[in-house]
Amino acid sequence: MVMVQQRTSVTPVPDRADEVDAVDAGPSSDDAAERRLRTMALTGAGVFIAILAAFWAWWPAGVVLGLVVGTLAVLQVGRVMQEHAFADSVDGFADATGEEELREEFDRLRASLGDDWPAFRRAAVLVTRAQWASVAGLQRELRISTAAAQHIMGRLEREGFVGPSRGSRPRVVRLARERAAELESLMGS
Repeated sequence: MVMVQQRTSVTPVPDRADEVDAVDAGPSSDDAAERRLRTMALTGAGVFIAILAAFWAWWPAGVVLGLVVGTLAVLQVGRVMQEHAFADSVDGFADATGEEELREEFDRLRASLGDDWPAFRRAAVLVTRAQWASVAGLQRELRISTAAAQHIMGRLEREGFVGPSRGSRPRVVRLARERAAELESLMGS
């Protein structure tokens, strides 16, 4: 008779306290976050595939949706551009502290412009009263050449009376209409 000897392995029996800690801890927060991200990615992919299938089955819906989204995007860009254009139309002399400082600034400007001063002064008052500024308008109202009107417009921009060029649209005037009389008196005749 042959006897077979059995081998027994001893495995440690966990302590009752270890079992309680393992049950209370549950899955780690990293595992839960990973599972949540995986679920969101699969859901997003499923929705994307469903939308593609719907547009493939009925392509006019995609065309209409593209037109609507494109139009909304263009309108939003237009609104932002308008906000930026009107945000630029502020009083250009807001940082001046007093009348004497403005007179000194205009005297400096008169000296630097020389013979162009009378046309510059008339142009500054004109654009402030009218609240528009364009080379063609200056040429027409002041009866000067195109080159002279461009020169004066560039100087008005450098001195802060008007904003930068906006293509074919008139420039933004940075001085409020209400200050036209004050401007005329400060600039002298």
